[in-house]
Amino acid sequence: MERDERSLKLMTVLMRAMHSLEQAVQADIERYGLNTTEFGTLEVLYHKGDLPIQTVCDKMLMANSSMTYVVDKLEKRHLITRRRDLVDRRVTLIGLTEAGKTFFESIFPRHVDTLNTIFKDLTAQQQTKLITFVKRFGHQAKKMVDES
Repeated sequence: MERDERSLKLMTVLMRAMHSLEQAVQADIERYGLNTTEFGTLEVLYHKGDLPIQTVCDKMLMANSSMTYVVDKLEKRHLITRRRDLVDRRVTLIGLTEAGKTFFESIFPRHVDTLNTIFKDLTAQQQTKLITFVKRFGHQAKKMVDES
């Protein structure tokens, strides 16, 4: 197989795999009564602590307007709170409530188990190599976009 054909085949395989991964992860997250954006928001706050809404948007590659909707939903469920930053009153910080932390701690291990099942056929070394490879071509693609 020539290089051009391999690149096309690789792209097809990656896109199909990503589609299947997204479906599996989405189904797992829906078991907890969340969508992927809500879960991602809780995960970022759980691991990083209170953050400005814009920082969470940046980490999740989301528009601020979409994040406002997610924050409203999570706040209504008493999983997160929002408050003004004491240093810069223009900034709104969001963080997990105690109920949010307890809820996330109850679901996160099961989510990790799902991910472990998905990647169970790869050794730790293979997973590490795959991370390196995916980052490499991800950076290359980003560089091409940034230069255009």
